[in-house]
Amino acid sequence: MSFSIPYSRRRRYLTGIDWLMGGMHHSALRFTGVGALSQAILDLDGSLPETPLRSALDQISARLPILHGRVARDWLNLAPYWKLPRRAGGNPISLRVVDLPSDAAAEAQRLLADHVNQPLAPPSDHLSFLLIRLGNQRSRLGMVFDHRLFDAIGAESFLRLIDQTWQGNLDQIAPKVKLTEPAHLDHWSRRFRSGKLLNAGLLKLAEREVCALKMPAAGSSPRVRFCHASLTIEQTERFRQRAAAECGMPILLPSAAARAVLSLQHAIPIMPLPGQQYLVFTSASTRAAGQEWESLFFNHLSFLPFSIDVDPPQSPTALVLKLRDQLFEQMRQGIPAALQDASALVRICPHWLGSRLMGRMFKGRLCSFYFACLRETGFPERTFLGLPAVDLIHTPTAFAPPGMNLCMTTFGDRFNLVLSYLDGVLEDSAAAAMMGHFKSLLVE
Repeated sequence: MSFSIPYSRRRRYLTGIDWLMGGMHHSALRFTGVGALSQAILDLDGSLPETPLRSALDQISARLPILHGRVARDWLNLAPYWKLPRRAGGNPISLRVVDLPSDAAAEAQRLLADHVNQPLAPPSDHLSFLLIRLGNQRSRLGMVFDHRLFDAIGAESFLRLIDQTWQGNLDQIAPKVKLTEPAHLDHWSRRFRSGKLLNAGLLKLAEREVCALKMPAAGSSPRVRFCHASLTIEQTERFRQRAAAECGMPILLPSAAARAVLSLQHAIPIMPLPGQQYLVFTSASTRAAGQEWESLFFNHLSFLPFSIDVDPPQSPTALVLKLRDQLFEQMRQGIPAALQDASALVRICPHWLGSRLMGRMFKGRLCSFYFACLRETGFPERTFLGLPAVDLIHTPTAFAPPGMNLCMTTFGDRFNLVLSYLDGVLEDSAAAAMMGHFKSLLVE
């Protein structure tokens, strides 16, 4: 069963992972009215002028029409693809500029939170920029992006592309950006074997009820709230060394995820819903090294689940060993590659049906929370349009369900932490307690 169904080699077909992200966008849209958006916020020293930024965005918009595409379906082979606009150049990328006094940091934070809590306007809009200048001392550039077109590292790379365009390098970079993707309508035996493996794994996970926070009613459009913290370079390095010692090799995910679970249990000692396990879905990058421009667009990641008893070991190291063993077992079984293969089969399934089937399998509680640990960055620069780059943080909307995400991102050799949660799913005091405990477990 290795025959390949014909497809257009000029199109960018969506991978199975892209289709899964589209399903998460559809589900989040039902609850929040916004969908699976995220925001990368770049802090800069000095006042960022509008003209060179707008010029760079216009150049990129005209050169890369994929920015203004939308999801369509090839009715000859039923595979979804990213349809480019008919009119060359597309719409301008939205850029709003707000000038505030130098002491209005709280107002800037509120505006940036509002920015990511608003839906992107037409279906062809997948980016929106908000530039806030705090006097002449500081600028904050918020880039809201559609997770169907960018993952977190791709979004950071896009910020780098803006800077490279300002430096006059767009003509050298644009030809490297991969704008097509095969339909992956082949290798059927392998894909069906992968599907059986994944289905068996999901059914086993679904045998135990998942502890999860109570979701608001669909259509209630709650806001997403955020709680941030940061590690110093020294604290980040100590955690990297501790994680390597705990796992026996230089990997971070089991150590970080174990501390995330313990932090949730610390913040909410009695879950509002019954359950026998914490189920945490984590994302792992599948980008090849040195392929930042080739993999600029769409989602280059896989998902790994971790199942933890409701009464986990209170020692982080003991829990790390359990998660490490689960990680090794999933790697042994080839779960990440199987997900890439099997997810290509579900693209024929509309998002509303896929969400309903997964919801029924897990009784509406798909997982306890999502967790991402990004040890690399797509923006390694120390300047942006000539200004010193001070920080780069993220404010992703919370996937719904479960209505809560915890992320670790990297900037300047240190970790930034963000907890995203739907209003009403988690109290602000519980969110602060969870973040405080998570940071303390990472640095102690």
